[in-house]
Amino acid sequence: MKIRLFLLYILICGFLGVTLGQQLEFVEVADTIMLKQKLEASSEFAKSISSKFKQEKHLWMLKETIISSGEFLFKKPNSIKWQYNSPILYTISIHDNKFTIDNSGNVKTYDIQSNPLFKEINNIIATAIRGDFINNPNFDSRFLSNDVQFLAILIPVNKNVKSMLNIIEIYLNKSTLQVDKVIFREAQDDYTVISFEDKRINENIPNSDFILSNP
Repeated sequence: MKIRLFLLYILICGFLGVTLGQQLEFVEVADTIMLKQKLEASSEFAKSISSKFKQEKHLWMLKETIISSGEFLFKKPNSIKWQYNSPILYTISIHDNKFTIDNSGNVKTYDIQSNPLFKEINNIIATAIRGDFINNPNFDSRFLSNDVQFLAILIPVNKNVKSMLNIIEIYLNKSTLQVDKVIFREAQDDYTVISFEDKRINENIPNSDFILSNP
């Protein structure tokens, strides 16, 4: 349980919560078929993503918000790298079915396929960032919109995912259909959000950028 909570805290990260007033700005999307077609096309177009990110973790037992930031890389089919630069140096890489953590030069690698927890975490992150939540059997979904964003609300139906998360909220820029932020809501009103800034699409990212090794 401690390992699960630790990984969930490090990986599945959050942002400021949406106030009631903000939630009322969103309305149900009338033509979900058209939206799904656009999201699928956008997901197909984005082969790689480079971005800065800001993470805010909200725990019901703490008054202060835990804030961190860094650089994010994504490359299809499912290579992902979170490089935390503040408040500590910490890197997480998912590549070639390996889950690697670099904690200030101490590198440890795990086989995703042999660890169900790592596999579920990888699937959740890829689902949110890659945009393949369309018709994903692991989630029930709703789609809303306001003047500037679409909001996909994913409710897990897979028991392994449900044990970690209650809801995933994915906010997409209405013009670009790229992910602006993701909120992962856990039990007891805990939630984490990732917001993305300075996003660059389809830059060349070599596979070596996802490989971590001891110095």
